[in-house]
Amino acid sequence: MDLFLDDDQVLLRDTLRSYFDKEVAPLVAEHERDRTFPWEILGPLYDFGFVRGLVSEEHGGDEISYTTLAAITEEAGRCWGSLRTTLNVLSMVARMLSVAGTPEQRARFLDPLMRGERFGWVGITEPDAGSDAGAMRTTAKPDGDGYRISGNKLYITNALGCDFGILLAVVPDGGVTAFLVDKDESPYGCHDIPHMPVRSTTSCELAFDEVYVPAANVIGEIGGGFGLAMAAVNIGRLCMSMGAVGIMQACLEASITYTTGRKQFGKPIAGFQLVQEMVVEIATLTETSRLVGYKAAKALDAGLPGRFECSMAKYHCGESVGRAATLALQVHGGAGLMEESPVERYFRDAREATIPEGTTQIQILQMGKHLLGISAMR
Repeated sequence: MDLFLDDDQVLLRDTLRSYFDKEVAPLVAEHERDRTFPWEILGPLYDFGFVRGLVSEEHGGDEISYTTLAAITEEAGRCWGSLRTTLNVLSMVARMLSVAGTPEQRARFLDPLMRGERFGWVGITEPDAGSDAGAMRTTAKPDGDGYRISGNKLYITNALGCDFGILLAVVPDGGVTAFLVDKDESPYGCHDIPHMPVRSTTSCELAFDEVYVPAANVIGEIGGGFGLAMAAVNIGRLCMSMGAVGIMQACLEASITYTTGRKQFGKPIAGFQLVQEMVVEIATLTETSRLVGYKAAKALDAGLPGRFECSMAKYHCGESVGRAATLALQVHGGAGLMEESPVERYFRDAREATIPEGTTQIQILQMGKHLLGISAMR
């Protein structure tokens, strides 16, 4: 019995899990080792609701519910953190284009994105503007029929493998504005920064030095970029949360398999009380996190802003997956420390869950403001 999904959603989830296990899981170890990503696998996944799912039917998307999004994102997290991260960013780009893009922008960027022909990044974070996005220093100064953009963006997921992006920059006397930046039309500097988790993604620094972007590439209104991006980030928090649930589910399955097969002192280690305690804690963390995540999805489906619910999910799931992955690694002992073990990857990828889309501490402060009516930041 599934308390949150109807029969069609259960069928979709189970079909997707089978597809991931058969078609994607065998690729993971090699690509993680080589720090590469098989972009060609993304197209078929869009038929399950990824990327196109957050786009309105009017614009050629599937317009799935957030509950359905939660279910498929959990499965992506269970299979491969790097894949879940990639799909999350592409979905955010697609949603922003669907919500605020002009017909010309959708034809040029959104339609090929949904066909798997183009890939996009989202550029918000800067060297001195992470949690404090209000400290953004990248500028877009009017110049003829366009803008000259100067500044740097940091930790931009998959920018190295994408051919366009959505960049936030400050227009003088106009405020934070969103721009579509085409790599060929507006060349910018990009280099990867090697990182610990989700190793098959890139985490890039982008450099803009008077880079020209046509005025036709402004998304939405001048000064409306921050609100547009934060709405997408809120949904990104839901996806981060459910991706973490997927990692916990993978930790649970791996721990059950290992402890029932591994023998010490003449019997399976699953028979030892302390081992059972660890496995049960993983299961409890997984289930409680899933419940919080689905509550956030249901809030969005009900038409609520869902900011409090998505922040709570991001906070709880992000912290819980770290504990669950630690327990899973402990259950596996020395075997869990080896790179050939999936648990080693779960442990690394779990650590990411407390940082992107707003750190655990930022989620706490946002929830604190909601509950108490007082901001601890400004």
